Amino acid sequence: MNDRERIVNRDLDLLDEAHYGGRIARAEYRARRRNVLSALRDSHGVTARNVLVPPVHGTAGGSVPGDDVLPTLFGSGARSSRLWLIVFATGALACALMLVLLFLFA
Repeated sequence: MNDRERIVNRDLDLLDEAHYGGRIARAEYRARRRNVLSALRDSHGVTARNVLVPPVHGTAGGSVPGDDVLPTLFGSGARSSRLWLIVFATGALACALMLVLLFLFA
């Protein structure tokens, strides 16, 4: 929290105490609160978001989107994802083999 926010919080606490203590009316409390909050809002100015824009691939030197589906499926760590896929497929085949053997010898 920066210094400006601390000052605004202190001012809001003082306003709350004055309102709940009956020293100021509800309309005056709301007007003062609006002024305090607007001062905080104006102190920050206008900020822009940092938008992430995906790179544009052209046909001149880059690849056309949709050429290769594997990087999309496996992500950037294709090697580790493929390893997990191989482990999963091996486990599924082992389970299927055990089921076949169970039904044959049962």
